[in-house]
Amino acid sequence: MDFFASQDTARKKTSQLIIYMGLAVFIIIVAIYVVIMGFVVYQETDTGQFSPVNFWDLELFAIVALVTLLVVISGSLYKISILKSGGGAVAEMLGGKLIPAGTDDFLKKRLLNIVEEMAIASGVPVPPVYLLEHEKGINAFAAGFSPDDAVIGITQGALETLSRDELQGVIAHEFSHILNGDMKLDLKLVGILHGILLIALIGRAILRGSSRSRSKNSGGSVLFGLALLILGYVGVFFGKLIKSAVSRQREYLADASAVQFTRNTEGLAGALKKIGGLAAGSLMSHGKAEEISHMFFSNGLKASWAEAFSTHPPLSERITRLDPSFKGVYPKVARSQAQLQGKEEIADSAKIRGQEQRPAGAAVAALAVSAPDVKNVSRDIGVPIREHMEYARSLLGSLPAGIREAADNPFGARAVIYGLLLDRDETVRTRQMQLLKTGADKAVFAATEKILPLLSSLEEEARLPLMDLAMASLRSMSFEQFRRFEKNIDDLIKADKRISLFEFTLEHVVLRRLERNFVKPLSSVKVIRSVKEAAAETSAVLSLLANLGHENDEAREAFVKAAETFGRQGSGMQYLDREACKSIKLPEVLNRLAGLGPKVKQQLVDASFQCLVHDNRITMKEAEFFRLLVYALDCPLPPWVRI
Repeated sequence: MDFFASQDTARKKTSQLIIYMGLAVFIIIVAIYVVIMGFVVYQETDTGQFSPVNFWDLELFAIVALVTLLVVISGSLYKISILKSGGGAVAEMLGGKLIPAGTDDFLKKRLLNIVEEMAIASGVPVPPVYLLEHEKGINAFAAGFSPDDAVIGITQGALETLSRDELQGVIAHEFSHILNGDMKLDLKLVGILHGILLIALIGRAILRGSSRSRSKNSGGSVLFGLALLILGYVGVFFGKLIKSAVSRQREYLADASAVQFTRNTEGLAGALKKIGGLAAGSLMSHGKAEEISHMFFSNGLKASWAEAFSTHPPLSERITRLDPSFKGVYPKVARSQAQLQGKEEIADSAKIRGQEQRPAGAAVAALAVSAPDVKNVSRDIGVPIREHMEYARSLLGSLPAGIREAADNPFGARAVIYGLLLDRDETVRTRQMQLLKTGADKAVFAATEKILPLLSSLEEEARLPLMDLAMASLRSMSFEQFRRFEKNIDDLIKADKRISLFEFTLEHVVLRRLERNFVKPLSSVKVIRSVKEAAAETSAVLSLLANLGHENDEAREAFVKAAETFGRQGSGMQYLDREACKSIKLPEVLNRLAGLGPKVKQQLVDASFQCLVHDNRITMKEAEFFRLLVYALDCPLPPWVRI
């Protein structure tokens, strides 16, 4: 799997989707025009005034096209606006309830632990998890416009039936959709199909109104309403064909990615086999399940009379790809099976906690700096593997219990972020605490005081993963709390009248991610498809990175070597020395670079990493700046571990 290629493919599929749906809408426009002209022809035939030449009326066609497009577009925008708050809106639409991070329920806690491990191993914020309590079947979904507003939804049947390995396989499958950019396309499908469906709903409304009318012309209204109803559902018919075609192939890719992630085919295959053996299978009972049927882990609807309408490949085929020895025999499954495994898994967890844990971040030191292929870093982006999972689990296990508990609730999560910003200098820290005492909620200030001793002994390498761990809880703040949180972060950073690289990274990443939830979703920007269009910004970040880890001539050499990664397009880049770097407006530079196309982002990541390892060593400042750049590019970078 290639993250950048997947992102590029997702963009192309979106364009193809718009073209296909546009063609379907055009056919509907033509059909509606024909229906209207049919009435005109019928009337003119009665009066003897009909002429075939009169069948084409450009003005009427334009009016029909305009009104139809207005209905479809407004219906699509309305539906998308309902979902604009992110994946949480989808989960709540299906009756999902947010699982609190501090839950004591074993099965829910196990699920949250798996999601946290996956998120840290992937390099994305930990998504909130919603439980669909009334769903008996085994199913799950990932929803959102980006990793920053993504959520994971899972059914009660999956929670109570699957073992930890099986559940991990399902969650890994959903994380693949998050990393591959599938979610945004999924939500666009929901919106566009609703716009087409609106034509049918208008036809139904006309039929109902005409049935109550005693007017002589009500017959014509009935026929027109019936025509709209039929044409609308014909459009939905073709829309569902397109939706199914788009979805099926992605499920194979997500299965393969999940196995690559976990290196455990038995887990995912076992979950699919249990779907076949469970009476409820993967069926969803909620009335709105059909709208997002293409987003589920497995087919959530009853078998269709035509395979073309299935949003998922046949269950047996998915299993056979994972387990070639599968003979089509499904095990008998009870929903209480996971409960019976609980004691055994608790014992295993206790055993893991009892083993000697390496310090948080001890494996981070460098990313295969001796590897001759510098492109290994861009290959790792969006493609976590088992070693990243093991590191994430080790890191989470090494965090003090007080920090884990704090990150699991909105008050404590804010305290964690504040605590990470507190200075080691006692004078500065005293000033910062005074600012917090007046600016923060009392409960948040108390929580900050409580965990301060624990944070002071935290390994540097664990700070950014801890930031990701707190994101799910931070997203549950109110808008007013977010604004206060934003101001307090700014006050803490400015307390010593200087901004460190870590402080800038934390502020830029945390607030940028949260703004997408509290202010507005990312506005669409023009994609920059050539590095020449952003040569100044690219030169700026490469110069900064070169000067962070190298001195004088060596810094220039590192920059030149990095620029060579772009080939001819890198010839126009200009090196900035240490003094010139001081005038760089980094927030503006990073925001501009966020608009790069997937392939150009990949080139920039490769060039930056080339600059990073020019002297065959990576300092903590270099590592932090590189991760800041990758975060700003919206690329999920797994932890750096020696493999």
